[in-house]
Amino acid sequence: MPKEFRDRWVLPGDEQYTNIPSILGRWEQSQLSGAYPYNNYNYSTERVAKGDFLRLKTVSVSYQLDPKYAQRIKANNLSATLSTTNPWLIYADPKLRGQDPEFYISGGVAQPIQKQITLSLKLGF
Repeated sequence: MPKEFRDRWVLPGDEQYTNIPSILGRWEQSQLSGAYPYNNYNYSTERVAKGDFLRLKTVSVSYQLDPKYAQRIKANNLSATLSTTNPWLIYADPKLRGQDPEFYISGGVAQPIQKQITLSLKLGF
């Protein structure tokens, strides 16, 4: 179940503070004749979130050292590149509660795109 069910309705009167339904016991669930009890909540307007988002996808910085430093190690050139992929999800609808907007609809079976950092060193002889 989603993490948001931690904030669910538990005691009478909780409906004033939360719109997340309670979790049914075995007996109550058996009375529904096989229906999945949370579909009413899952398909309600409470679960509708905006699909737009803003993400920083790729950042790359390169630096080429002065050739005189490369010659010290008997090379013609020396450069370094630092690049990162998916470093920052800048904006997504708060209703997603931290879930990745690109993978929200996958039903939890897909991994979100991981953050990656790569350092590359180029040495030319």
